[in-house]
Amino acid sequence: MYILVYIGFLLEGKHWFSRNDDWLTYLPTFFTHLVLMFMLVYLNTLVLIPRLFLKKRVLSYAIAAILTILAYTLLRSIYTKYILDWLFKPDIPHGYFEQFGLSLVYGIWFTIISFMLYITQTRFEQKQQVKNIQINQLQTELKYLRAQINPHFLFNGLNTIYGSIDRTNEQARDYLLQFSDLLRYSIYEADTDFVALEKETRHLENYVSLQKARSEDNLQVALNLQIENQNTLVVPLLFLPLVENAFKYVTRDDKQQNYIKINLQEQQGQISFSCLNSFDDTIKKEGIGLINVKRRLELLYKENYQLNIKQVNKEYRVDLIISL
Repeated sequence: MYILVYIGFLLEGKHWFSRNDDWLTYLPTFFTHLVLMFMLVYLNTLVLIPRLFLKKRVLSYAIAAILTILAYTLLRSIYTKYILDWLFKPDIPHGYFEQFGLSLVYGIWFTIISFMLYITQTRFEQKQQVKNIQINQLQTELKYLRAQINPHFLFNGLNTIYGSIDRTNEQARDYLLQFSDLLRYSIYEADTDFVALEKETRHLENYVSLQKARSEDNLQVALNLQIENQNTLVVPLLFLPLVENAFKYVTRDDKQQNYIKINLQEQQGQISFSCLNSFDDTIKKEGIGLINVKRRLELLYKENYQLNIKQVNKEYRVDLIISL
């Protein structure tokens, strides 16, 4: 809408910036002013706001916005007063400083309006995404309720099995406890938007431990956890599909080295996760779990994450960095 208003102002001022109110001598000015306006608006909405303001670098954004406005003002003023005068010599009623002031007003106006529209649109999209997430969660919960086994019956059954295992068989009892913790976390603790990173890492440890127990001796599994703040909040069950993917598609060939290496680090509010495994390059690995992870990252972390997936030299690697 504000672009149409600006075009109206440009059309209204045609008699100032053209010779004898002639369209042919006015079109260069019309398009030059439009191009400068679009450059200012798109630089603000595509670069400055996403990379500075939304990253909480408010001072840097303010400085960059001021410099952008000044650059726009100088370019518009120089063109209007000097280049246009040199080309067509129109009867412009104002001097350079008046043109500078007018251009400065336009620059500030375009910057403020584009900023307000960008923030308004972003918040609207966020609300829509939250609403979609809530709808998807309700649908998922409905499907789960239709298919779930009574959790109390399940855990009571596990306790009964645990009590019937010979006390000397500590390994089997530990595996059953780990399996019980996996179920309890998935059913009870992961039913929230965010959980403490400590719970998520413990869940990963239990899962990896059980997978190692059921794997052959020719598979080497390494899990490295370095957490600075255990209370850092993270989306639950975010890393598990990536680890499940590694165990599902890792090579199990006696003639080569089979391995899975998992690293999860948290430092100063940044989470770095990597999972790499040997794999057969004839297997396609874009499963539903990986697709869901990408979708959750897009919805919940937006531009605050980096996900890279590589397949090099029969090694499959997933790197995920989340800035909180």
